Amino acid sequence: YMIAEVIERENVVQIMNERYNERKLKNKIEEELKKLEYNFSYKGTVYLVDAIYVLYNLKKSGEYNLGEDVYPILAEHYNTGANNIKCNITNSTDKKFYDSEEKVLRAYLKEFTFTKPGPKKIMEAVIKRL
Repeated sequence: YMIAEVIERENVVQIMNERYNERKLKNKIEEELKKLEYNFSYKGTVYLVDAIYVLYNLKKSGEYNLGEDVYPILAEHYNTGANNIKCNITNSTDKKFYDSEEKVLRAYLKEFTFTKPGPKKIMEAVIKRL
């Protein structure tokens, strides 16, 4: 009886710590996206935060496919299709590119030659700063 209570308490504390750490990391991701002037009223920006969070926790570097490794996880979480997740993130990234100054992106991505970055490039740049 007492052992069960102790185990239950430890589980609750562990869950609370995990949720705190998740929120802390997502706050950091949001701060990075704010530096890039992302618009948080877009669904795609919300999905992007979660996509970066998932990618960061998968600890995959180099060889990964957003369509296979990340978007399906988000699709299940949000009860929608992986393509819907992809399209919303892409649209949010495209709008961000056209709505903000080029120098903001150039400085963040540390690039001299400049082309419109895709979601994967943005995700990798954010993860490097976490």
